[in-house]
Amino acid sequence: MSTPLIQCTYYDRMLPALAQAPLPGELGERILTCVSALGWQAWVRTERIFIAQFDLDAMSPQYDRRRAAAIVQFFFGPADGPRMVDCVKYKRQLPGLTKPPFPGILGQKVYEHVSQRGWALWPEQERILINHYSMSLVDPQTQGVLLNAMDEFFFGDGAALPEGWTPQSAAPSKGGPRK
Repeated sequence: MSTPLIQCTYYDRMLPALAQAPLPGELGERILTCVSALGWQAWVRTERIFIAQFDLDAMSPQYDRRRAAAIVQFFFGPADGPRMVDCVKYKRQLPGLTKPPFPGILGQKVYEHVSQRGWALWPEQERILINHYSMSLVDPQTQGVLLNAMDEFFFGDGAALPEGWTPQSAAPSKGGPRK
């Protein structure tokens, strides 16, 4: 029985496939479909160098995660750039948040539609609301009010920044000049 051939991403040509996934999980399945037996052998030889160079301990809790990241980079190249979103505040594509800022539907909505730059605008708005209304952050009602305000700030009418708007660089000073 002949071994099936696959297009190996490492050697960029048709080569004999691996008989089974070399690792458990999604990464193992990805390797099985994209990496030849010869490609995997190249990794095994390189892995020894990787372990020695970074002085990795196979018993370390980070070992499996770092090894998986090294395998992905070895076969598939560096990770793509930042996740881009169509920012509702800036009305253009910008790097998105790396994870939802908080759990729930609104947190997911912010993650999908607000850029890192857009999200950076919220703390100042939140501070203004808290101070203006003398809110207590431990009060569940306050938390609900702030979530509603956040929803309106990002997704409500007039949520986009005004044309030509720039953030205030410093608060106005109080009182006149000293004599």
